[in-house]
Amino acid sequence: MPNKILVALDNSSYADKVANYALDVAAKMGGILLGLGVIEGDYLQECSEDDQFACMTRDFWRGSFKDTLNKCHKLAEERQQYFKIYEAEGNAAEEILKFAEKEEIDLIILGHLGKGAAAGGGFPIGSVAQKVSAFSKCPVLIVK
Repeated sequence: MPNKILVALDNSSYADKVANYALDVAAKMGGILLGLGVIEGDYLQECSEDDQFACMTRDFWRGSFKDTLNKCHKLAEERQQYFKIYEAEGNAAEEILKFAEKEEIDLIILGHLGKGAAAGGGFPIGSVAQKVSAFSKCPVLIVK
């Protein structure tokens, strides 16, 4: 049975469903749940005082990820479940895989689509879910 479960959350429309599913799985398996949000891509670039829009965009995404993780944390508290929040910056799939290995995660749970191009293109699975499931050293549960 998985003892340490990682739920990778973004700020996509699937995040609430993934969070609830992960909380259910952790409760049924008696595992602890760790939540990871990864800020990636253009949102990481440094912005100058001259480019206030870039700064606002970056800060918006950081806040949005924190809101998603905090929402899941609140649900866990209501259910009296353990949930710890972690944040990372970089390539989402790579950061999820690194975190899972470092923390000796037994099960990774993530959504089938996120905010990427696949979400609007009718693809059955996004690039992050595809990469994580292909390269993970532990089981991966993809929530559709």
